[in-house]
Amino acid sequence: MMLAYAKTAKGVTEIETRADRLGPRLRRLLILIDGKKPLEVLKSLLGIDAIEELLGQLSSGGYIQPVGDAVPVAGDAASADDPLAALPAERPADALEKARNYMINTLRHFHGQYNKLDLMRAVQASETHTALRAHYADWLRCMGESEQARKRLPELREELFAVL
Repeated sequence: MMLAYAKTAKGVTEIETRADRLGPRLRRLLILIDGKKPLEVLKSLLGIDAIEELLGQLSSGGYIQPVGDAVPVAGDAASADDPLAALPAERPADALEKARNYMINTLRHFHGQYNKLDLMRAVQASETHTALRAHYADWLRCMGESEQARKRLPELREELFAVL
């Protein structure tokens, strides 16, 4: 069973008004909770593994409630936490180089030349699309750390998926 959480009326009000002045991590988690995403997806979106304590705080504060099973994407065999499943298994050889360059260039653009070097090295070392796709969640998390990148995330994702 994949447990999911949904916002209560108090949680929705907090998102709209910021009345209780939740900390940034709690607020970000509250925003991400939609009643559909399982815990594993929330962990990857936040970039931290130990979100149980944060969920406990939101639950005890009356902002969220458990809803049982996470809702999969309707009509799609791929799970809600795997947007890569819809990508083709095979790509032209030059697409791998384009995908690597795109991921590295966006990291440099939004985080600077010397930040995220470990991820840039891992992306550069990827020799197959499968290996490169394994770094997508980290790339997505890094893009979420930049406000400018967050604003353009749907566009960035679409461009990356064209070659990934």
